[in-house]
Amino acid sequence: MFLFSCNTKLKNKDLKAGFTLIELMITITIVTLVTGIVMANYSSFNSVVLLKSQAYELALDLRSAQVYGVSVGGTTNSFRGAYGIYFDVANGNQNQYVLFQDQSGGVTRQYDAGEEIGDIYTVDSRFEIFDICTPNRGAEDCSADQASVAFQRPDFDAHIWTNTVPAGDSQIDIKLRSSSNAERERVVTVYSSGQISVQ
Repeated sequence: MFLFSCNTKLKNKDLKAGFTLIELMITITIVTLVTGIVMANYSSFNSVVLLKSQAYELALDLRSAQVYGVSVGGTTNSFRGAYGIYFDVANGNQNQYVLFQDQSGGVTRQYDAGEEIGDIYTVDSRFEIFDICTPNRGAEDCSADQASVAFQRPDFDAHIWTNTVPAGDSQIDIKLRSSSNAERERVVTVYSSGQISVQ
């Protein structure tokens, strides 16, 4: 008799264990909502990380030009030539820039046609260079569509030129943004002292 009553109690407990259909549906709904939110934000997060990576790549290319200028790298025997990066955001060129060696012997420190070294650098098609800005009497002037940032030995100083203001600016801001979301942007700043930063 005792064995029979224990068996009956165990069977009743087994029937009460587990999820009801409503509990199961609520759990599946919560998991689906959390997964949907994570997946929706993943592409946004991925875009922010890629834009930051693109800005750092541009900064490293500028640093490479600085190293070439200071260490006399390049393709000719000119020991005083300036090396730099040239930007031209007019005429659909927002996705490229070039490394150049100033063939004037470092006199102009500006890009002239035919001074390119190597391949054209290409910005990822998901991003674009949308503004070139320089300080102008305390305000930011973003009307330039061409700029050269050059470096020449023996110092690390940057020689900045744009097509709207005379050479010798104290800094230049190269602004990158996402092609799909204009609110996402990064700024690569080159100071005349040669410092390069990403914001």
